[in-house]
Amino acid sequence: MANPPNPPDPPNPAVLQATAGVLHNDNTVCQYLLNNLETSVALEFLPSKIHVNGTGLFAKEAIPEGSEIFRSTPFVTCVKNGHHGSICDYCHTSNEGDVDAEGNFLTEGVVVPTISRCERCGVCGYCSEICKIKAWIEYHKFECQALKLSPRPASEIRMLYRVLAMHKQNNILGLEFRALRNLWSDQGQNPLETANYMMTIAMNAETLIQSGLWNEIIRDIFWKIHTNIRCIESHHEEGFGYALDFVLSFINHSCDPNAHMFIERGKLRMRSLKPIKAGDEITQTYTDLRPGVMMRRERLESEYSFTCQCNRCKNEYRELHALALSDGLSVKDVVETEKKFHDIRKQAVSYNTTDQVESIVASLTKTIFPARPWNDTIYPMGAIKFHFAKLYSSSGNCHQAAIYAIQGCLTTTPRSGLEWPDDLHMLLQYLKKSMLAPRAAGTKMPDPQNLQTFFNGILHEVVVLSRKGYGVDSKYTIALDNWRIDMLKSAEPPLPGKEGFAEKFAEAQVSVLKWAGVDEKRGIVLSDVVLDDGVIVGDGVMVGNGVSQMELDLSVKKERTGCCCMH
Repeated sequence: MANPPNPPDPPNPAVLQATAGVLHNDNTVCQYLLNNLETSVALEFLPSKIHVNGTGLFAKEAIPEGSEIFRSTPFVTCVKNGHHGSICDYCHTSNEGDVDAEGNFLTEGVVVPTISRCERCGVCGYCSEICKIKAWIEYHKFECQALKLSPRPASEIRMLYRVLAMHKQNNILGLEFRALRNLWSDQGQNPLETANYMMTIAMNAETLIQSGLWNEIIRDIFWKIHTNIRCIESHHEEGFGYALDFVLSFINHSCDPNAHMFIERGKLRMRSLKPIKAGDEITQTYTDLRPGVMMRRERLESEYSFTCQCNRCKNEYRELHALALSDGLSVKDVVETEKKFHDIRKQAVSYNTTDQVESIVASLTKTIFPARPWNDTIYPMGAIKFHFAKLYSSSGNCHQAAIYAIQGCLTTTPRSGLEWPDDLHMLLQYLKKSMLAPRAAGTKMPDPQNLQTFFNGILHEVVVLSRKGYGVDSKYTIALDNWRIDMLKSAEPPLPGKEGFAEKFAEAQVSVLKWAGVDEKRGIVLSDVVLDDGVIVGDGVMVGNGVSQMELDLSVKKERTGCCCMH
């Protein structure tokens, strides 16, 4: 957080200790938070339609699918334990990501950024002397000794250290503290036991940082942090840290969200996954959406103390109940088996051969469906198929790996959100290895040209979906675009998106799916979008790749309304 020109007075402890209200009733704080967003759309805080007695973020105007809703700078961030040697603690530059500085996917032998640890604590890593100095001035000089004494505290405890350090330097505005106090907090199943634990953490943190705040206030702040932090995710990569952002904290959960967030270059970006009408509440997911409804609900109940009642959950529960009923089972029976399959996927490193995994899958399936296999469309069968692909690829059998990857990808339902393009991208990686591997004599593989056409069509689709999901200026989209352009240099026309390609792709797909043993009905339907040197957006506005997504959204808004003000 940048130092303000004139340090504000420290927040009044009496104000901090007051019982937190409901944010939408505090117009001053609402306007402060909205005014600090980078956004091209009008937003407002209102009583949530999802969270009883809570606040939600609403659209005051229609937001098209694939639009940037807002960008913000998180209040506080923290790199996860285990990533300090690979992620810059200040700017989040990574040496374990898959995109280089030029916007290309990393290949073997490419030099990656060096992350050097702090010489004093040996914990935090930095990509440059500039980041190291900025972090020291803003917060690290206060947490450094604490990390030296206890080098692996939980991420939310480190974030508490940083909030206390910011307060100690008078770098938190009174309105920010009011926003912090308005955040919802979950005190868990055993409030008294939890309160004692939280108070111990608060007292230890104050002893180390010496912020001057009362222990009760520190305990309350820690509760807010613990409940409201979100995993920092960058495109399809594993989450490497946590962030606390005030506006994000008031966006409620749905298993069928209309928006999603990711963090890039220090900015949190919220983008629409589907059209959002004026008056709609903006939603995001708090959990992995791949597991079935009961597993999602259990995790949400455990971590956030609520049961999701969105339409997707209700529909999936009805389908699950019908499946169990048709086989004379209980929902609990099916879910318990689903969990065991989930554990197989999580413990993949324990299984070294496909025979081991196939034996376990067959055994589990037989206990619940004696006369038929586990339905491919039920989680986590698709993920297990991808695990088979990984095992075959590791053993050098790239063609069999590609077959399992096709099966794993095309069993995916629903084909929406960002999980779908992530699966398609994973499929591309296995297809690429198969295309480069020698073809065995007498193989029943598709013709190389058909395989290349299938590959190019999927890559085109991933770029289309990435531009919608992440924006034209995200590092991931740029890398995908560069990969697409490179792959099409030697491709024969018609090219993806051009007249005649859809028919060419359909013919190639029939051949590939037959090879993989996948029903043609599960085939991929390509988007009818042309990708040239420019970028086509919702209303047909085309701009160059160098234009930022925020500038793009502002230009579209101005063309529609004659206004491009920032709120």
